[in-house]
Amino acid sequence: MNYPLEGIRVLALEQYIAGPDCTMWLADNGAEVIKIERPKVGEPRRNYLPIVEDGKGNKAYGGFKIYNRNKKSITLDLQSEEGKKIYKELVKHADVVVENLGPNTIKKLGLDYDVLEKINPRLIYAAISGFGRLEEFKGIYSDRPAFDPVIQAMAGILDHIGEEDGPPLWGLPGLADLFTGVVTGYSILLALFMREKTGQGQFIDSSMYDSLVSMNAMGVMIYSFAGMIVRRGTAGKFQSPMGTFKVKDGNYVALLVANEFIWKRFCKAIGREDLIDNPLTANGLERVKNKDFLGPIVKEWMEARTKEEVVEALLKEGVPVGPVQSTEDLINCPHLKARKMLMEIDDPIAGKRVFARSPFRMTKVADMPAKTAPDLGEHTDVILEKWLGYDGEKINRLRQDGII
Repeated sequence: MNYPLEGIRVLALEQYIAGPDCTMWLADNGAEVIKIERPKVGEPRRNYLPIVEDGKGNKAYGGFKIYNRNKKSITLDLQSEEGKKIYKELVKHADVVVENLGPNTIKKLGLDYDVLEKINPRLIYAAISGFGRLEEFKGIYSDRPAFDPVIQAMAGILDHIGEEDGPPLWGLPGLADLFTGVVTGYSILLALFMREKTGQGQFIDSSMYDSLVSMNAMGVMIYSFAGMIVRRGTAGKFQSPMGTFKVKDGNYVALLVANEFIWKRFCKAIGREDLIDNPLTANGLERVKNKDFLGPIVKEWMEARTKEEVVEALLKEGVPVGPVQSTEDLINCPHLKARKMLMEIDDPIAGKRVFARSPFRMTKVADMPAKTAPDLGEHTDVILEKWLGYDGEKINRLRQDGII
């Protein structure tokens, strides 16, 4: 076995980011992921920018390619009774369904877990939604639609980003989708492991809101223990020096002096060992209280040096520090190249393009050859033949009827 999920079959009723990102990670590790899309139009992100066009006018959309590598695509009209019948036949042969359609969509189609469990008791059904699906945990938001910025806002993430006297900022687009995708993938692996012991599948209720609240766990803890609300621009009230600092060449570096061991190293690095035992800066609480004294000292030292000089001086003394990097910096980062964290995928239209790979290494797992995202319905015929034994005549009839 070269890949840990070899032999696992996944049906993906997915759209946008959370579902596709989750199943892409499964596909990266050997699962056979079958992306089920609407005939003729596919999922919404199939025409998401940026776009590359070849000499023949064929278009490749980066917004789709990014989350759909190593998958297969079939088209199936789930609004039709015959399409539903075919889907149920596919479910008999599947290990996992990952679904992140809109609120109540799957129930209206009559294809929810309660129906599919009777067809395949070993099925693991992972439902990704904005606010959760299970009736016994139904909340006041459960039927709401949700996109990433909505979830980041409601989970308190946006309240951490920006200046203290400024508006909340949308820091990393897609964070709610991406983290929920990882959480869901982790849950699927737990369910597969449990199935090995019990022989039974189960329903996974994966909520984007829940996922990001768990990411905000430190804020919850601090409020519970200290009654304090950690908000944007206020993190420095707990540690100092910390945050981002502008340097001589206009760039920024980031650091956190988290304890007294690091404080001693920091003072040595900036040539101010007199500050180590100064009553105004001797411990973290005093440094926070006396930022008006310490801040200008740190600022002056930073602004007299370039990014490289600051990083080199602080690392020399063992102070954790790093430059604020752009995406271009990442593409050219020698460390990431050594880690093989960035990979090239050769697309027939876009040519060779760079993507971030799954961020872990396992010593007994071979590198998965990365295949570009599939064309719409590229694998419909072969899946219906291989999984369900359909012949060419039946497949042609389904195509003529608009079922596929």
